[in-house]
Amino acid sequence: MTMRTAHLLDLPAQLEAAIGAAAGDMEAGRDLPEKLVRELRDSGAFRLLTPRELGGFEAPLETVLKVYEGFGRLDASAGWIVWNANWGFIGALLDEPGNARIWGSGPEPVFAASSMVGTAVPCDGGYRLSGHWKLVSGINHADWFAAAAYIKDGDNVLLTDDGMLDVRFFMLRREQLSVKDTWHSGGLRGSGSHSVMVEDAVVPGDLVARVDVPARVQRPRYQGYIPSLVVPGCSAVVLGVAQSAIEETAALVVSKRTMTGGTLAASAHTQTVIARSEAALQAARLLLLAAARDLDLAGENATPVTLELRAALRAAMSHAAQTSRDVLTAMYELGSSASIYQGNSVERLFRDGMVALQHHNHSAVFFESVGRVRLGMAPTQPVF
Repeated sequence: MTMRTAHLLDLPAQLEAAIGAAAGDMEAGRDLPEKLVRELRDSGAFRLLTPRELGGFEAPLETVLKVYEGFGRLDASAGWIVWNANWGFIGALLDEPGNARIWGSGPEPVFAASSMVGTAVPCDGGYRLSGHWKLVSGINHADWFAAAAYIKDGDNVLLTDDGMLDVRFFMLRREQLSVKDTWHSGGLRGSGSHSVMVEDAVVPGDLVARVDVPARVQRPRYQGYIPSLVVPGCSAVVLGVAQSAIEETAALVVSKRTMTGGTLAASAHTQTVIARSEAALQAARLLLLAAARDLDLAGENATPVTLELRAALRAAMSHAAQTSRDVLTAMYELGSSASIYQGNSVERLFRDGMVALQHHNHSAVFFESVGRVRLGMAPTQPVF
């Protein structure tokens, strides 16, 4: 970690007061308040992965995951938005004319993205893009939407040279899409994860990025497998949420009385559950960071990011998700009746964490593909 990126770990603490003050507005408004978005943007929280020449930090993945975790400990929705807004790495993939469109003038651009896929057909000078992308967190504050889409020729989806589906990222201006208010959720209410509709929008070729060819910027951060800069962020956020749940529950049980007049903290069961949960969570955290560190080292040493490295990251993500789910459930149960009331911090952490864990990236099905890679077989699901 360099001196340039070391201070990034302090970002969550610097924004703690602002995030805490906005907590009620997030729940009621089903989105981050505009003021908080500006504070996050101005702090640099949205340019963790952006190339240096575009004003970014170009931080190692391990550092970025620690920052996401820190925000997740403060507020799940804020952490989720910080993760989904960090698409500045696209500047390492686009040519200079495309970057000039995005970063050429005005304040720092704010991005939003979705893991779902639309379709695009070639046209003069670019592509015509259509699709319906759900769960686009932070879209109401975004200047640019990074839309994944298949390239089609008639009814056929085109393939890359290595036989994979040709999926590219298309950068759309806010005025090229419509947002449908669909985010009425049990948790992560402040993430504003609405749906995006695009119909036959023209996207110039210089705003289309590929991940199956080497990045334009020939530096370590962008020479590995580009999707690895995106996918593990959600797992770091939920680890932060689960850690906060342990801390809040530990504070709760010290004062909560049992039917016999003692405190919950005096119970051997409570002590054991807290200790086991914290140990399991810390182990999952270290595994995720170790997998990220291996990817960072591959880029720094100019060695290939192998399928095995990618599978190891996916395994660490799935393990973090399962562990976080177990911890959140255990803390909710320890809180007893206190956990069911709105306004109780454990109640909100449980709701937020469980919704975050419903993300496709946290599906247990990926364990099968990781196991297949370990046994020398092709994965049934992409390991990203």
